[in-house]
Amino acid sequence: MRVSDLSWFTPPTEPKPAPPFFGQERALKALEAAFRQGGHGYLVGPSGLGKRKRLLAYLKDRPFPKEELVYLPLGEEAFPLLLPEGQGRALVEGVEALLAEFTPALFREKGFLYAKNLVEARYEKEAEALLKALAQEAEGYGFALLEGEEGLRLSGKGPMPPELSAKLEETVLAYVDVRQRVEAEVAALRRGFAERFLLPKAQELKRRFPQAGRYLDWITETLLRAAALEEALKLEKLLPRLLVEGGDRVVYEPNPSPERLFGHLEYEMQEGLLSTHLGLLRPGALHRATGGVLVLEAHRVWELGSYTLLKRALATEEVEPLSPRP
Repeated sequence: MRVSDLSWFTPPTEPKPAPPFFGQERALKALEAAFRQGGHGYLVGPSGLGKRKRLLAYLKDRPFPKEELVYLPLGEEAFPLLLPEGQGRALVEGVEALLAEFTPALFREKGFLYAKNLVEARYEKEAEALLKALAQEAEGYGFALLEGEEGLRLSGKGPMPPELSAKLEETVLAYVDVRQRVEAEVAALRRGFAERFLLPKAQELKRRFPQAGRYLDWITETLLRAAALEEALKLEKLLPRLLVEGGDRVVYEPNPSPERLFGHLEYEMQEGLLSTHLGLLRPGALHRATGGVLVLEAHRVWELGSYTLLKRALATEEVEPLSPRP
C-alpha cells in the first residue's frame, strides 16, 4: 500500500449545532399542532434542559403577521383596531393632519367674518327696535330705561305702573329670544364653515380606513360641535394611540407582572388635577406580541400574581390595561 494514495479527513473541531428540539420529534409535532390550531403550547420538564432557548430558536425564523395595533378613543371609552403593516402609522398621521385644520385661524377668514357680521347686524337692529319701543313707553310714564350688568331696568320716581312693568317683562323676554336666535344662527354658521374644511378630509380618511369609520365619525362630530359652540378641545385626547408598530413579534417576558403583561395608564398633572388619556397608555407584553407569540415561565406568572388576570384575558380574548395609579 502506497501512503500517497490515502486521503485524510479531519473532523470539525466545532460540530454544527443540533436543530431545535433534536430528538424530541413528538414534542415538536405537538408544538406545531398548537400553532396550526391557534392554541397555546406548554414545555414541561426539569429546569436547566434549555427549553426556553430551544423554543426561542425554533420561533426565530417563523413568519408572523406584522399587524399594527391602534387604540382609538371614543368618548370615555376606547377600542382596539388591528391594521395591516404601515396603515396604523398612516391613520395616526391622517388624524393629526385633520386636527391641524382645526385652529382659531379657521374662523378669521374674511368670508366667515363677513357672514357673521351680517347676521349680528340683522339681529342687532331687531334688539334696538325692542329697546327703543320700551324706552319711549317708559318716558311717557316718567321713567328711563337703563342697561347694566344686571340687565334691563327702569328708573323713575314713584311706583312703576303695572302696564309698564308688564311691558318691561315682555321686552326682556323678547330681547333674550333675539340674543338666543343670533347665537344659534352664528353657531350654525360656524359649524357650516368648519364642515367645508373638515368633511372632505374626514371622508377621505373614512375611504382609506373603513375599519375606523365609527371613530372618524365621532371625531368629526366632536370637532364640528366644538366649532359651533366655540369650545376648547384637548386635541391629545382625540388622537389614536399606535401601540404596536413593526418589531419582533416573539416576545419573552421574564417578569410577567400584571403591569408588564397588560400595560398600564400613567397620570399627568393639569391645573392641580391628575388626569390621563390614551397618549399615556404604556403597552404590555400581550400588546407587543400581537399576531405573534408570547413566551412566559408559568411559575413566574403564578408568583407575580398574574395568573387569574391572564386566564381571564385568554378566556374573553380581551386585554384591558391596568387602571392608572397615582
